[in-house]
Amino acid sequence: MRNIIVSYDKKRGIGAENDLLWLRDLPADLRHFREVTMGHAVIMGRKTYESIGKPLPGRQNIVISRQKYTVEGAIVVGSLEEAFSRVDPDKEVFVIGGGETFRSAVAYVDRIYATEVQETFSAAGIFFPQLDQATWKEVSREKHEADEKNKYGYDFVIYDRV
Repeated sequence: MRNIIVSYDKKRGIGAENDLLWLRDLPADLRHFREVTMGHAVIMGRKTYESIGKPLPGRQNIVISRQKYTVEGAIVVGSLEEAFSRVDPDKEVFVIGGGETFRSAVAYVDRIYATEVQETFSAAGIFFPQLDQATWKEVSREKHEADEKNKYGYDFVIYDRV
């Protein structure tokens, strides 16, 4: 199955200056990301890879770059289509960013795992595309309030292609 996993704020902001808007203020989101993607394949753009700084352990890592680029421990490809073709056949695949990769991937995926952060960040410079309600249906929502570990309220939401 082809999936996107993404976190965005109330205005669909996903990042600024090559990092998450909420930095490390939502450890539950990072834990959720790790649990959902572990053992599977992750596809990311070069800038997303560089913001992470290393291949994600326990996952097949595929990096998309239009430039000549080498990553030890990851497959580097020139396009999203090539990235999908390189996924091990026994693995689900998760597109993990960034903005341009998400915009392209929405047309190819079956499911979107979204963390909807209940806050607006004015620093947002990269946004997740608006989903067409005729194409996507919300199938699950798990609401969480802010607490001593997680600075913002958030919902884990799953959207399936109709």
